[in-house]
Amino acid sequence: MKTVTFLVSVLMSMALLMGCIDRTDQPLIQVQKDLEQVLGTALLNGDIRMQRVRDHLTVMITERLLFDVGSHEIKPDGIEVLKHMGVLFKTAPLKEIRVAGHADRASTSDLSNKYFEKLALSKARATQTVRVLKENGVDSQSFTVEWYGDIRPIASNETEAGRQMNRRVEIVLYAGTRSNTVINDLRP
Repeated sequence: MKTVTFLVSVLMSMALLMGCIDRTDQPLIQVQKDLEQVLGTALLNGDIRMQRVRDHLTVMITERLLFDVGSHEIKPDGIEVLKHMGVLFKTAPLKEIRVAGHADRASTSDLSNKYFEKLALSKARATQTVRVLKENGVDSQSFTVEWYGDIRPIASNETEAGRQMNRRVEIVLYAGTRSNTVINDLRP
């Protein structure tokens, strides 16, 4: 009898867990579908890629869509794409939006200066991306800005194609409702 009770308990826990995962996934699935409709051409051209993993959806945007090489100023086509994304994010049930800037590897001949230049560029690009999203109504408290320079490559820096893939901005979306509770309000 104890074995049956244990198995029923395990099965119920798994069913509950599956239900929770489904509820968390649902908003991200909808956001992904909406993004696919809005960003169709950029997705087809390979300028934007998306990857959904359990609790988050990552939208990777190539440098060529958003920026000129070495610049942090967003190009007009990039601004239009971010405006569409901002309108969509404004109504989506997102608790957090992380925007991360990435760069390719600095040349081995002058790592001291190039590394910091790449780091600063990745920060400026992430910050500019957030600025455009905020200008289009996305709640400013939802954002986390991150910059990694060249420390998180997704391709080899040995080829131009690989370096192009590494020069990107990633927007990571987390579904759910954000708590606005202030720590000081939790005092007994």
